[in-house]
Amino acid sequence: MKKFFALILALAMTTCLLAGCGNSGASSAAASASGSAAASASTSAPAIPENTITGDPSADGAFVIWGWNTDFVTILEQVLPNYLSADELSRVVFVNAGGSDYYQDKIDEILADPSNDLYPDIMLLEVGYVQKYVQSDYLQDVSALGITKDDMANMYDYNVQLGTDTASGTTKALFWQATPGCLQIRADLAEKYLGTTDAAKLQGMLDSWDKVVAVSKQVNEASGGKVKLLSGYDDLKYIFCNGARTQAWYDENDTIVVDDAMKQYMDVSKQLYTDDSTFNTNQWGTDWAALKDGDGESTEACIAFCGCPWYTYWCLTDTWSANTVLIQGPQSFFWGGTGLAATSDCSDSELAGKILRYTACDTQAMIDINSANGDFVNNKAAIDYIDANGSGTTSTFTCYNDQSIVGFFKDKCEGINASLAKGEDQKICEVLFPVAVTAYANGSSDLDTSLANFKASVHDMYSYLKVD
Repeated sequence: MKKFFALILALAMTTCLLAGCGNSGASSAAASASGSAAASASTSAPAIPENTITGDPSADGAFVIWGWNTDFVTILEQVLPNYLSADELSRVVFVNAGGSDYYQDKIDEILADPSNDLYPDIMLLEVGYVQKYVQSDYLQDVSALGITKDDMANMYDYNVQLGTDTASGTTKALFWQATPGCLQIRADLAEKYLGTTDAAKLQGMLDSWDKVVAVSKQVNEASGGKVKLLSGYDDLKYIFCNGARTQAWYDENDTIVVDDAMKQYMDVSKQLYTDDSTFNTNQWGTDWAALKDGDGESTEACIAFCGCPWYTYWCLTDTWSANTVLIQGPQSFFWGGTGLAATSDCSDSELAGKILRYTACDTQAMIDINSANGDFVNNKAAIDYIDANGSGTTSTFTCYNDQSIVGFFKDKCEGINASLAKGEDQKICEVLFPVAVTAYANGSSDLDTSLANFKASVHDMYSYLKVD
């Protein structure tokens, strides 16, 4: 609980994933991301919107669910009516906090006031901070809601890890999305500069970081700097943070730790910067976005972007439709995802159990969710069915040579390790560590100084974490 109350929100650039990243959230998320980046560069704090409340929280039997956008509303309106009674649905009050940047501040304030009509019965959670709440007393074990291990049998292991308190072994949060990562390759530019559009050959060319560095240099030289393999080394942060690490950001003594994989990320970034092999952009910036549609001659362009199912379906542009090859790249990883959990003071555990079961466990309901919003769902049996029978997604995006998006991603969750997740990950991975990476990459400070400054910044934000 000491850690819970000591957590401090810092203004961070949001990503498409942080908006939930389904059909309804992707475009607004990209706008939110660039808007957040602009806000962080200004001297005035961004305006925090009022909550949007659907339903009457003061009504008898009101059941309150908190989120930060409308992604869950799609499930509530299009899927759950098949599984809940009209009376149960009529009791649901949905609170939209208006954005992920301030969601935690708002929900923390309400959690400290159980008598408030808006006190959550269920709260939605992002992967970057889910452990903050899972490791607190504010959430209850899903087994108390009637959800069994058999109900969770089709979930991908890494998502179960994200929702489980490793100290007690209790699972408190369940995810309806699975978000395995990949590299997305633009086929026309790959043909021109890499000599192939074959997925297996491209994977062989980019299956290690040494190869990524070498190919980046090759592309830059061949194009005269008009085309780069990657937009910026910032694109790689989730691969390292959510896949390559073997240690958490701090140890059992709350001492800050920098895993060797993160030091490798710094070295790769420095080499890419030294070779002038990227455009040194940051994800979600306008210059980064423009590189998706460059022609590589009159306008600058990139061959590869970091991706995952929601990004492939909803964030790539028309330039990439029927022109994208998906490959794993050097490392398996995850990027984003939304889960939900019932609070310990939930007013109706039976209804909470039904909502969690039909949003995150039931195979047919998960197929229905895919049809409703295109999510790559956290259910192996549902994904097998969708792979065999087609996705109900409204996205018209296709890959090069009819590569199957679902077929590609269906085994990419295997081998992902999320047991290192901590409640502080979002701010450390997205705000604090990128500063250290950039300082080292551009030569502003040496490795030891960059790491020392990073550890100090983590301690400043989370005073209970110690610097050795």
